[in-house]
Amino acid sequence: MPRTVAVVGGGISGLAACYHLARAPQPPKVVLLEAGGHLGGWLQSTRTEDGTVFDHGPRGVRPGGAAGAETLQM
Repeated sequence: MPRTVAVVGGGISGLAACYHLARAPQPPKVVLLEAGGHLGGWLQSTRTEDGTVFDHGPRGVRPGGAAGAETLQM
């Protein structure tokens, strides 16, 4: 019986894990579990009316505490 692997989270790491599992010499059944409404986690892209795509990338600064607030002030 083939293995089943559950990947929790559809962020970039979860998507990469699914990709590499599916390309294995004897790939298991891969089940991706994502709670949100879209894949990619913190990575997001938007497309303007003229077709230009803006990649917003992951959020690099998570403003928590005094250090986060000071970083945002820079």
